[in-house]
Amino acid sequence: MRVLGYSGGLDGYPSRFGTSHDSAAAVVADGRVLAAYEEERFSREKHTGKFPGSAIEYCLKTAGVTDLGDLALVCFYHRLSQMFHPSMLAHNRARMTPTTRLAYRTALAFMRRYNRVAGHSEERSLRIFRKRTGRPLPESAFRAVPHHVCHASSAFYPSPFEEALCLTLDAQGEATSAMLSVGRGHRLTPLRELYAPNSVGYLYSCITRYLGFAVGDDYKVMGLAPYGDPARFRPFFEAVVQSEPDGTFAVDPNWLSRLILRDALCPDGALYPRAMVETLGPARVPGAPFEDRHADIAAALQESLERVVLRMLASAREDTGQKNLCLAGGVALNCTLNGKIARSGLFEHVWVQPASHDAGTALGAALYGYHEILGASRTPEPRAPVYLGPEHGTASLSRALLELGPQIRAHRPADLLAGVARALAAGRIVGWFQGRAEWGPRALGHRSILADPRRPEMKDRVNSAVKMRESFRPFAPACLREHAADWFDLTGIGESPFMLFSVPVHEARRPQIPAVTHVDGSARLQTVDRDSSPRFHALLRAFHELTGVPVLLNTSFNVNGEPIVHSPADAIRCFLATRIDLLVIGDTVIEKRADIAHRATRPTSSASGAG
Repeated sequence: MRVLGYSGGLDGYPSRFGTSHDSAAAVVADGRVLAAYEEERFSREKHTGKFPGSAIEYCLKTAGVTDLGDLALVCFYHRLSQMFHPSMLAHNRARMTPTTRLAYRTALAFMRRYNRVAGHSEERSLRIFRKRTGRPLPESAFRAVPHHVCHASSAFYPSPFEEALCLTLDAQGEATSAMLSVGRGHRLTPLRELYAPNSVGYLYSCITRYLGFAVGDDYKVMGLAPYGDPARFRPFFEAVVQSEPDGTFAVDPNWLSRLILRDALCPDGALYPRAMVETLGPARVPGAPFEDRHADIAAALQESLERVVLRMLASAREDTGQKNLCLAGGVALNCTLNGKIARSGLFEHVWVQPASHDAGTALGAALYGYHEILGASRTPEPRAPVYLGPEHGTASLSRALLELGPQIRAHRPADLLAGVARALAAGRIVGWFQGRAEWGPRALGHRSILADPRRPEMKDRVNSAVKMRESFRPFAPACLREHAADWFDLTGIGESPFMLFSVPVHEARRPQIPAVTHVDGSARLQTVDRDSSPRFHALLRAFHELTGVPVLLNTSFNVNGEPIVHSPADAIRCFLATRIDLLVIGDTVIEKRADIAHRATRPTSSASGAG
């Protein structure tokens, strides 16, 4: 049986409400995930929420599906009929002022009426699928799955556990902002839900905007937080978000509702609540210098998130007796939080979906359809696949070389890995494009920019001259799995193949890898296994043999504001427009011709096919 899942393509709402983002598709066949990929890689529009037509076609082609009749189900990540649900008011009304309660009730009633008039329903989702794909699909083969059920399915079904507690956290999916569930075998049982605007995802997102970052830049706030002191603004966030007696959290709905509306309708930096500005200071305007105050706000926000989520998990652990935990939803990409959960001792094992953001709901929809709707059995696997994107052959590379050949020179060295290791050890920055692309927002050694972590200046150099991003942003270490425990504190995780946990770097090792050690002594670790990524593992081994360090600086192959490169042509354009010194695509080494090597500037977006 083959099941297609997809996310994105919700239209009919103002774009600034961010209803649809991170579109993706995934296909499952006989219990195995064959392909999963984000639409943004094709369109070159970061976080695109448009219908994932190219991603769907890629997944169908990979699965050998030429006729939709070959699919048992097509599953969509969203139920339009559950948007603006009355539970949003019922769940939050006790904490609302009479004015907020009246405004919220009016707004929900208006939007439910708008949905009915506009025909926003599951039938509409099916019509859009048929129209955008140009393929007939019987109504019986189409299912819309609730958003947080998709998140939970993406976390539990690929996990190595027979049973586990699942927590999903994001800003909002339909009406829900958080869900606790338990997975057993091939069944997923929801336990309880929290409803927006009671949302730590919205809280983090709104403060991200307040600090002058763009929508979707929450990870930048996470990177800024270790530079600050949470004590300065701790009282503010303790008042804004609190733990409830039942272990759940409560975010002030009066304040947060106003921020959500402000972010949707108002210019950056304007119309923030007076009490917030009096306490935290004025909002940072994008592009303005960073102050110590901004780092202190980020630190207090991060601390408040960790405080209420750990309390919620402790209560759920006690109530359910579950020893394993699965996480998904956009908040689960907060690797600092994940590291704190793993080291808390609350659970024996913690597993996080590599694509925990909304792209992952495409996979969750497919897996839910396969296991829950079709009733197929499940055999937990020790490690979920993550290299699920396209692989580009020699024809695609040849076309790119033909198009961009006048600006580059290419050759195939006899000993590729040894040569690249020597280049890295000599301080050269390398673009690394190999095999199938990674699934999710992290580059895991197939679409990566690599550098020597031993050089203190390398962090600033890669941030400014290659990634073109803020100087405080940290880089991740990729480490040979067999040596990771010698360099990093792996308490509670054992391994970190998907770069989803921040862990302490052993104090004695910090001076040896300063470019990947954050200001607080932590690092967002990727452990590299020989079986999962043999070529990247071999490169790390070659670097280790040369330098005695089994670690490389690893960051995604893109520049600030653009998706990770998709095709060889994308990789070469990014290489030419930045100060990456060397590009390796498959077995081919590409260098810039001397007369253009000094002219690197920011690349422009361009669409590229799968090739």
